[in-house]
Amino acid sequence: MNQKRLTIVTIISCGVIGLSGCSVKSASSDNHPGVHAENLLTNGHFSQGTDGWWAAGATLKSSDQMGCITFDKKGANPWDVILGQSGLALKKGEVYQIQFQAKAYQPIRVKTLVQHDGAPYTSYFLKDTALNQELKSFHYSFKPSANDDKVQLQFQMGTENPTTVCVKDISLSGPKYTKKANLSKVQVNQVGYFVNGPKRAVIATPKTSPLTWQLFDANNHQIAQGKTIPFGLNKASGENVQIIDFSDVRQPVSKAVLDVDGQRSHPFAIDNSIYRKMKYDALSFFYQQRSGIDILPEYVQRKDLARPAGHLPEIVTCFNQTDAKGNDWPGCDFSLDVTGGWYDAGDQGKYVVNGGISVWTLMNYYEREKLAHPKQTSAFADGQVKIPENHNKYNDLLDESRWMMSFMMAMQAPENSKVWVPVGDQSKQLKHLKLTQIDAGGMVFHKVADDAWTGMPLPPHKDPRKRFLSYPTTAATLNLAATAAQCARVWKDSDPAFAKQCLVAAERAWKAANLHKNVFAYDNFVGSGPYDDTQLDDEFYWAAAELFTTTGKKEYRNAIQASPYYLTTPKGDANATGDLYWKGMSAAGTLTLALVPNQLSQADKAKARANVIHTADMYLHAIAKEGYHIPYRATEYTWGSNSNFMNRSLFLGIAYDFTHDPKYADAVIDAMDYILGRNPLDQSYVSGYGSRPLMNPHHRFWAHSIDQNSPLVPPGVMSGGPNSINFSDPVASSMKGKCIGQTCWKDDIGAWTLNEVTVNWNAPFFWTASFLDDVRATHE
Repeated sequence: MNQKRLTIVTIISCGVIGLSGCSVKSASSDNHPGVHAENLLTNGHFSQGTDGWWAAGATLKSSDQMGCITFDKKGANPWDVILGQSGLALKKGEVYQIQFQAKAYQPIRVKTLVQHDGAPYTSYFLKDTALNQELKSFHYSFKPSANDDKVQLQFQMGTENPTTVCVKDISLSGPKYTKKANLSKVQVNQVGYFVNGPKRAVIATPKTSPLTWQLFDANNHQIAQGKTIPFGLNKASGENVQIIDFSDVRQPVSKAVLDVDGQRSHPFAIDNSIYRKMKYDALSFFYQQRSGIDILPEYVQRKDLARPAGHLPEIVTCFNQTDAKGNDWPGCDFSLDVTGGWYDAGDQGKYVVNGGISVWTLMNYYEREKLAHPKQTSAFADGQVKIPENHNKYNDLLDESRWMMSFMMAMQAPENSKVWVPVGDQSKQLKHLKLTQIDAGGMVFHKVADDAWTGMPLPPHKDPRKRFLSYPTTAATLNLAATAAQCARVWKDSDPAFAKQCLVAAERAWKAANLHKNVFAYDNFVGSGPYDDTQLDDEFYWAAAELFTTTGKKEYRNAIQASPYYLTTPKGDANATGDLYWKGMSAAGTLTLALVPNQLSQADKAKARANVIHTADMYLHAIAKEGYHIPYRATEYTWGSNSNFMNRSLFLGIAYDFTHDPKYADAVIDAMDYILGRNPLDQSYVSGYGSRPLMNPHHRFWAHSIDQNSPLVPPGVMSGGPNSINFSDPVASSMKGKCIGQTCWKDDIGAWTLNEVTVNWNAPFFWTASFLDDVRATHE
């Protein structure tokens, strides 16, 4: 998951109207039936604090079942200060009632409005309301001019003199409009299935007896038929489901349709080339996330995806202002040129932690492909990928990873550089961090980002904010030590000079991290996320494993063998113990030791491989216990849950390489089937692929849903997916208490806890798509 997104609540609700400085709280479903039986609002009585409400340009507090918004600065526009709620839906021509009580500490006029949440901001109701210190009741009615499932209620007061406005007993009553979607009750991989591979679909039904299924081609000719397999309750979605297994069908079909008990699926292909283009689109994501370079039309899928370079050049110094917790930072007396790298996600921050796992995953696939097929031309050989470097005689996948590696090395502090940092775990004292000046030579700055969150839409070349380096951290330093050591390996034969540069940076970082073991990141910088991690034993093990694999040095051998993580892999249990993600990197170290030739004893290499296979077996065991036939045993879904499926695919894929047992490749297919539509929402979480693809990710440039001049998302981008644990954006907040597990998701640009896209999620998606295309191509 992308935990750094917790602080982005300060911008998104205003971002849809081009503002910054909003705050959002999570929502609960307190609609008080019987008082306002048709109230569409969440928490209209503020009985659950400020849940469900957001404020722009002001602070929002609740007391005595009243919400109070305070602002101390007059704006130029009414929308510079807002109290609002999102996630509403209205039906054309129906009568809606707005009721509330309100008062203000000083006389003020407030605009009460209901409007479409996004361009062109169609207004369905607008009324000026005069307030003073007397609590008054207001009652209005209106009829929407259109059906709209994306609506906001707002109280705007930005051009008024600063004061406090309080409201209570707010209701918006009327029938809720539900937009008809192209939904199917038969969930399939909407892209397709391999000719000789497993083919499974799922139907949610209260029926418990086997149902009849039929498979048809594009001409409605029956290809096959059979009976479903009742499964029972799928706890992660709350549905009773049955499974359709049509794996025995082994003929290519361009547009097959599955009929189950009279319900039809979306069309899909049975073809061995289904991932051939997808893997290149998934890799294109990284080119299009590049900073410091023009994104040119000849290298992207559509001309409107091209844009000028963002942050070119990027020469920045250390943060020297007051942070969000009131800590004053002295800054430093030098600057670094950190031009380049990948923007992390929907924002324009660049992070070494999270960039690390992403670039490692790309280089890991390069190593995996080379070891699996030593005599075969790489699918990413020079000239195969649409990037500017595709005629430089280097592998294009390595070229893309080099763009990020060069940035990460540029984030390394020069020798004898003095930097102020917090030392030790001060997480309980964020408001009064104790800063210490250290010699940071060899340490790595955690991130470079804006000094405040920006609104939406905002292409990177138009970013108006001042940018700073944060301070160096131990986690970032270890991320560079690990990935730069890997970089030295993969570039050794093709570019020895660059490989040497990587190794020097890696060993400098290792020494610096061991000198400063407890410099942690904190969530106290407005405009960027923390990627905070105070448990770094796994990163020390990962870095040592990469350095040992590359150099064979005794120092690194001793470090890995002394680690509690030595040769360990994920447990594959319901708690996802030891799973690979940006905050848990020990599994990456063991994967490298198991996969890449090194100087471990044969017994230890065998143990590492056996542990990888055991993890893959545990993931296999989960499949039979899950209604949607997935290698994931959880009922609650975390932020970025889709990446869990893809990161698990690395272990399944490498277990297949070790054993050549097709059951592991089949399990990777099961994981991808879920991502591409075989899920309770009948949703392909990948843009450009499937009948119901991802359309509206949280992204400042791919922001067409709120700005018709901004482009749609390019194909090959994977959404973070369902999140039933954190509801901290305004869209997700309206779903709190109304969804479970796999059903907590919405394709909305404002839903960053559900629908953001990031480098560390698209990297394993690229790995998985590439692996599947490679395995199937090998067996054609």
